[in-house]
Amino acid sequence: MAEVTFAADESVYNLLDRDVIMERFRQLHASIIFSCVQTDDWADDSWVDMDGTPFYIIKLPYDTVKTMNKEQVRELMLNMLEKRLQQAA
Repeated sequence: MAEVTFAADESVYNLLDRDVIMERFRQLHASIIFSCVQTDDWADDSWVDMDGTPFYIIKLPYDTVKTMNKEQVRELMLNMLEKRLQQAA
């Protein structure tokens, strides 16, 4: 099962939806971290830990997310994760 966590500013945190990602990617053995903060310190990244679990950091565009509703953010999260997984394959 995909493990999904967030690093997000309080102003957008409630727009992020862990459940839709976990449901759609329930067969995926990976840890996914969605970052949505108003800083350039976070960047997309990926690695594999010592037990073989892949980790993906996906940086959501803060200014864009802030203008979206929850359904739009869900679609953005799904699209960005699918794109990242295709790149990793």
